[in-house]
Amino acid sequence: MKAYRVAYLALVFGLGCGSSGNGYGPADNPTTVRDVTGVEFGWDCDASGCLVGLLASTPPPDPCDADTRAGYSYSWGRFFEICSVCVAADDSYWSTFPSQCRILACDTSDDCPIIYPYAEAYVYECVNGLCQDADQNRRPRTTLSRDETQQLCYAPLDRTETNNPFSAASLAVGAELDANCTGSNPMDTCSLPADCRVP
Repeated sequence: MKAYRVAYLALVFGLGCGSSGNGYGPADNPTTVRDVTGVEFGWDCDASGCLVGLLASTPPPDPCDADTRAGYSYSWGRFFEICSVCVAADDSYWSTFPSQCRILACDTSDDCPIIYPYAEAYVYECVNGLCQDADQNRRPRTTLSRDETQQLCYAPLDRTETNNPFSAASLAVGAELDANCTGSNPMDTCSLPADCRVP
């Protein structure tokens, strides 16, 4: 199975990026975040961007092959999620599977991150207990893509149930998506299965 997402660290972590003058910065971010399973992470921000930090309560990331190292990183779309990732030996990129990612949960919008090192800021707000993109022109909330539905279907599951993309729980999510989506493309539309998290 192919890795779901490969990201270059310079883009995801904002390394080498200065303040872009969009009005946001480290002070607009929380210092900790938590995912929908209740796992808490540090959220360490400076002028160049933010990194996922490890707290005493944060479980170790999922194991990786010998030529990569295990870590955590983040991704953002309609939802903001933290993923267990495998980082390349030269630190130039990481890879992960959808089953290793979970959406961030919140009580208020102050619990949600803001991505600020770019010309346009990505502001996340608390909607129904989930950190969601505040810009509904960019990320409409009227439909669900397969990618978004997948995130919502993994949300009720403990990370340990799906740290293997071939686990029974991971395969069950794939079957639900096949039954409820118009196709296998990440942007195909879906109806939300009954046992998935309501956005």
